[in-house]
Amino acid sequence: MSLLTNPALKKFFSGRRRFQLAWVFAVFLIFSARQYPSIPGIILCFAGATLRFMASGYLRKEAKLAVGGPYAHTRNPLYLGTFLMALGATLSVGAYGLTAIMAVVFFLNYHYVIQHEEAKLPSYFGEAYHQYCNLVPRFLPRWTSPERSELQRINPAPEVYRFSMSLANQNRAFEAYASFVALIAGMAVLVLIKTRLGFLYL
Repeated sequence: MSLLTNPALKKFFSGRRRFQLAWVFAVFLIFSARQYPSIPGIILCFAGATLRFMASGYLRKEAKLAVGGPYAHTRNPLYLGTFLMALGATLSVGAYGLTAIMAVVFFLNYHYVIQHEEAKLPSYFGEAYHQYCNLVPRFLPRWTSPERSELQRINPAPEVYRFSMSLANQNRAFEAYASFVALIAGMAVLVLIKTRLGFLYL
């Protein structure tokens, strides 16, 4: 039995566990900061927030299968965006141990979450979803998207290929940027406090 088929892990990562883990991660991240956020890490974190924002403008959840924009490169751009945000945040403050732990925990979390979603999505989209899975990778993105004609055979609706700001607002897309600002600012403020108190490197 591997980690990816362990029933105890599957049960642990079920339900709203990923939201609880996000809060735990944020707390550990802020208090493990050992330096002011670096530019490369900030850029990576911002890129993740932007990916989440863009994906939110194409997502119609159970109404229509999302195949445009970021969804033409990865089937789970929202989760990938969150992962990039966490990766960029930990790297930006030199929390390399937390980076390794976060990568493993996030991988297992998203594996089981995506597995659960993949089991139910065919009930909404039928054979089109299976065709989409064969065309677009599960998590790590393809740099080039499939031909538009291939995607249109899966979902011919023209609106799914256009970014919608109203849809992004409906999906609370700006929360990604709010989280980005809160993470970076929170770490910077705590490092400042540690520096002033003289125990930054304890």
